[in-house]
Amino acid sequence: MNDHTEKKGKPAGKINVLPCGCVYQDKGWLLTRVKECEYHKRKRTTKRPYRPKAEYVRP
Repeated sequence: MNDHTEKKGKPAGKINVLPCGCVYQDKGWLLTRVKECEYHKRKRTTKRPYRPKAEYVRP
C-alpha cells in the first residue's frame, strides 16, 4: 500500500462535498482538499495589485 492515508488498516476519513463543488476529506484533526471548484480556485489564484505598507511614524 503506497497510500499514506490508510496506514495500519485505519480508515482514510469522511468525505465532505460542499454545495459549490469542493471536496474535502476529514481526517479527524485535519481537513484535506481533494478537489477544488473553479470559483474557489480562481479566488485563490487571482493576481492582486501591490499595496505598500503604511509608514510607521514615531510620536
